[in-house]
Amino acid sequence: MAEKPYKTSNELFRGALILSIAGIIVKVLSAAYRIPYQNIAGDIGFYIYQQVYPFYGVAFTLSTLGFPVVISKLIAERESSKNNFAVKDILVTSFVVLSSIGIMMFAALFLGADWIAGWMKDPNLASLLRITAYSYLLMPISSVLRGYFQGINDMIPTASSQVAEQCIRVLTILVLSTIFVYQGYSHYVVGKGAVFGSITGGITGLVLLIVFVILKEEWKLFLRMNIKPVNFIKISKVLVFQGLAFCITGLILILFQFVDSLHLYSLLRDTGMGEKEAKEWKGVYDRGQPLLQLGTVVANSFALALVPVISGFVKKKSEQELLNKIKLALRVSTTIGLAAAIGLLVTIKPVNQMLFTDAKGTITLAIFSLSILFTSIIMAEAAVLQSLGYSFVPVIITIIGVGSKWALNLVLVPHYKTAGAASATVLAFMIMTALFYTVLRVHIKKTLIERKYLLIILKSTVYMGTAVLIFNALFQLMFSGESRMLATIQALIGVGIGAAVFVMTAIRAGLFGEEELSLIPAGSKLKRFIITNRSIRDE
Repeated sequence: MAEKPYKTSNELFRGALILSIAGIIVKVLSAAYRIPYQNIAGDIGFYIYQQVYPFYGVAFTLSTLGFPVVISKLIAERESSKNNFAVKDILVTSFVVLSSIGIMMFAALFLGADWIAGWMKDPNLASLLRITAYSYLLMPISSVLRGYFQGINDMIPTASSQVAEQCIRVLTILVLSTIFVYQGYSHYVVGKGAVFGSITGGITGLVLLIVFVILKEEWKLFLRMNIKPVNFIKISKVLVFQGLAFCITGLILILFQFVDSLHLYSLLRDTGMGEKEAKEWKGVYDRGQPLLQLGTVVANSFALALVPVISGFVKKKSEQELLNKIKLALRVSTTIGLAAAIGLLVTIKPVNQMLFTDAKGTITLAIFSLSILFTSIIMAEAAVLQSLGYSFVPVIITIIGVGSKWALNLVLVPHYKTAGAASATVLAFMIMTALFYTVLRVHIKKTLIERKYLLIILKSTVYMGTAVLIFNALFQLMFSGESRMLATIQALIGVGIGAAVFVMTAIRAGLFGEEELSLIPAGSKLKRFIITNRSIRDE
């Protein structure tokens, strides 16, 4: 194929928008399906699925975030790069390197399934791990094709393949689990049906990418592949090291789930719990994962959209504009994170019963909900650091965070069980948030979150929490009983009241200006709440 022409800024923006929308859809699907799955499979069935999920999550993140981003970057910057790699050099190297990685990870997971399941203290998980292993064989070619299309700024194939993959995966999980539960199969057979969704979804995404290659006649490029050994080594280094750096923020939540998968069940058994009870409580604890993911969707999407904006100001060397955008990013992430965390905290009991059939583990989930604040800030901080060129700092801080989570589990779970595990998660995220902020503060040497804005955020949060708590008290006086229908009504109204109070209080107090609101998704609709007297912003 001929070299692709240079894309205009409008085309680049359109491509980024398409990919961002697809990313939001994928994240929502990835979190939301777990709620009906828990309803279908129960807490033990949910425990089984969540034990294996992190292994698939790594494969999916590598094939959508990590390696495709690096491949697309190499292709898009090939003309300005001093190495001046040809597209075929990049594609051949990427396919060979990623195939090697994929095969090694497949072999490690497939052949080591019994050992890993033994480490988890649940040998029955081995067969589920072997099914998951096949995801790593689909990863290499999916990554290469997505990276290629993104590199020539054709985002439709990548976006559509990601959405299709998740849709088919979710459909497979819900349909097979429903059938298997109805037929009376064991929890582990139901889990196999759910895990099989990763294979059907992965194949769907790959087939769709291949269809785009054929329709767009990109297959002609793959007919004349050869590469110089020197280029192979250079591209391989960039692919492996930068691939890890780019996907690390997407892996943070998954790595924390990994820690809990590997030893939380065994730690619960060590406290004296029986096998069934420990599995149930691990499943109850895992209810927090979809809540955390859904709570951070907006902040994570904003963080991803932030990278090219900040990178642009870095290249222009516009220090004041750069500082303003960094401040805005941290202000938005703090606002969204605190509002979501406290909003969930004060409505957690009815929300728990509404989504997961009962109110079991409410205290654990209340603690866990605080993670939303810190993960929202972490996403923004990591995105800013990557935009400034500090690609490997997030890797180091993530390693420290995961290590902290592991150590805190060992200390807290024996005493406080699942509440201890939730506390360990919150504390580890707090450590990561502080480390990210310290690095940013050292680099920028200026205040990143001004005191007056923090006061507005805190005041709005207090008003929101108070309003919801008053509503909860009145609701309990008016309606007695613990039915799921009543819990649903209470949760939905409570969330609506909390959101309305917070937004109106924060916007009217001057937390964001009109121009700043225009940069936030759906922010233009909030401009009408801004009061005329804006003296607070001029203090």
